[in-house]
Amino acid sequence: MRRRSLFFRIIIALLISQAFYYLVDRVAVSRWNSGESLIVRVVEAGPERPVHSENEDSYAMLERDTVLQVLSGNDAEKQLNVKTVRLAGSGLDAQAGRRYLLVWDIFEDGTIQYSIADAFRVPSVAGVVMLVCAVLTALTGWRGFLALLGLGASIGVLAFTMIPLAVRGWDSVWLSVASVFIISTVTVLCVVRHARYRIVALTGSLGGVMSGFLCGALMVYLWELSGLAGEGSALLASTLPFMNMRGLLLASVLIGSIGAVLDVGVSVTASMSEFVDYDENIPLDRLLLAGLNVGTEVLGSMINTLILAYMGSSLPMAVLICSAGVELSGLLNDPYIAQEIVQSLAGTLGLLFTIPATAFAFVMAESMRRGND
Repeated sequence: MRRRSLFFRIIIALLISQAFYYLVDRVAVSRWNSGESLIVRVVEAGPERPVHSENEDSYAMLERDTVLQVLSGNDAEKQLNVKTVRLAGSGLDAQAGRRYLLVWDIFEDGTIQYSIADAFRVPSVAGVVMLVCAVLTALTGWRGFLALLGLGASIGVLAFTMIPLAVRGWDSVWLSVASVFIISTVTVLCVVRHARYRIVALTGSLGGVMSGFLCGALMVYLWELSGLAGEGSALLASTLPFMNMRGLLLASVLIGSIGAVLDVGVSVTASMSEFVDYDENIPLDRLLLAGLNVGTEVLGSMINTLILAYMGSSLPMAVLICSAGVELSGLLNDPYIAQEIVQSLAGTLGLLFTIPATAFAFVMAESMRRGND
């Protein structure tokens, strides 16, 4: 009976994700109002041929005769017979039957050059995200739904509160502190099962992340990092000159470490609460030792996860730096690599402080509870 129920829940999850895909598809196409691009479907794509240029230093370009059906804008359902060009080796080879974003350039002589800028993937991304969320909820039930609710709240706080306020000139560090507090509170409320131990997980997690943040701030100060390393940071500084880039770097330390720190804080709290459920009279010193041991076990895998996550995100830049033949000393002195080290070490130290902070907070809460009994 349980297997049949699980099977039906997964089928419902698949149907929900499919319906969500079609809904997002219709809304995205109908409301696409970018004046710089159109959503098109490739009806027919001829063979590519090189574009001859008199300038020998220009990039190699390829062109093809393409029949496109416009799906968005005022010209929806209209067919275009155009020549599209692309940079040789760009990897975006338009295929018949698929949908893309069409852009164009108008030159001084009035000629128009069309290009396929990117694939139109909004419905697919939304559909896959919904599929994962629906299957997770089907497999884990109410607890999985609460976890997704906490994740949605975290994304909402960052995307719709912190980032817009930072663009308006608010201090990035204080915004990140407030965001971390809200994210931690919502996550703990959604994930921790025992209400009386939620304050424990919250206290340990916030203590750990703030400790890591202070260590990161000290490294930023001692290493004289400006937060301008990397193409994105330089572009942001030139676009929003009022932005405090060093403060934004410190904010990224906070935001980047809170996920792993919360994981460790909740894991230690959940493990210690299970010990108490098994034996309400377990000695407090033994309970403390159990919490520290569990935290140490979790710490090894979480540090690995945190470091690899930062390395994975900065891998293209690291490969680019190494391809220039930079020695190890020069690599460590590079500001971009130093920023990644700050984030990695700050997150690691945050995890390290979270374990004893959570374990001691749990023992204190349990001692008070037993004293009241």
